[in-house]
Amino acid sequence: MRASVRQPCRAPSTQSVLAYDIETIAPQQEDGSFPPWPLHRPVAIGFAAAAYREGSWSFDIEALVIKDGADEADLIRAADTRMATVSLVTGYNSAQFDALVLRLAAQRCRVWDAKALGNHAGAHRYSGEHADLADLYASYGRKVGLAQLCDAVGIPVKTDVGGGDVGGLWEAGETERIRRYVMEDAVATLCLYFAWTAGRAGDEALVTRPMAALARHIECSPDLSHLQTFIDCALMRWCRPRALKADVAASLERVTARLRREQEERTFKMS
Repeated sequence: MRASVRQPCRAPSTQSVLAYDIETIAPQQEDGSFPPWPLHRPVAIGFAAAAYREGSWSFDIEALVIKDGADEADLIRAADTRMATVSLVTGYNSAQFDALVLRLAAQRCRVWDAKALGNHAGAHRYSGEHADLADLYASYGRKVGLAQLCDAVGIPVKTDVGGGDVGGLWEAGETERIRRYVMEDAVATLCLYFAWTAGRAGDEALVTRPMAALARHIECSPDLSHLQTFIDCALMRWCRPRALKADVAASLERVTARLRREQEERTFKMS
């Protein structure tokens, strides 16, 4: 029997993913329960986009907050624009909350041309275009909180405030803390997505390489200094030394493929 040989990660030449998270305010319920999603109004949205092209990862991390140079329609249009430029959108409980809130907000704001957002909110559960990590990690069973999974995997999340604090921060005008919080949740969701894809494919390079690249991006971006905890987290400490090995393997594979093509071209010319 031929022994199986584990091949290095073969990421496609171009792939892109957008992780996002929204923060909302809603009227308190008399029984103290969580308000139904149609009562929620988005006040902030965080984006963490990653793209893999020609052997390297790039990132775009941003957050918008209403009262901070943006209004509700701006949040909707920003989400629609970003969703239109990636091959996959991921979130946490996004299929049952975030996407629904944004779609209804678009109609309330009379933003009817948000086609990418509409496609995202209406994506079939198993289509592969919308990766709701709450569903995927629970195998479409009983969901748990984002913090529980992140704690288990070694990803920092909700290091300063939690979702329950947003209403008070909003009333106090502390939009910068909300902005940092929603951005942190988006980045944590992106990290969890990398962990999910690596576990699903059985290839650690699918988490080690993008995580190491994310660390380098944060280190080189002074405006992301508040995300320092991701550089020091347990998952990142595990990923970075292994990413170097994966990078070398991928480079060797590219060189080998190039030499093979050149040899084939020479053989063809001589024939």
